[in-house]
Amino acid sequence: MSRAVSITFDAPLVASPKQAMSAIQVSRKKLYELINTGELESYTEGKSRRITVKSINDYIERRLEEEVVRRGRTPSYNNDQ
Repeated sequence: MSRAVSITFDAPLVASPKQAMSAIQVSRKKLYELINTGELESYTEGKSRRITVKSINDYIERRLEEEVVRRGRTPSYNNDQ
């Protein structure tokens, strides 16, 4: 006998362009530049654009790593309080 499995998500998997712009504090022009260069993954659902939250998080991680390299030091995580 087969049982239905229910999947719930605690956080959204996608964001609208407006939500993404707010999350990473960029203009609409910059957001679409990031989409067009492949920095952010997105798709259209009907007439609506959706950006994956994973790609937003990955973008932030890449930017943080670039900043560490630019400054020439290792990341600090404030563990020594």
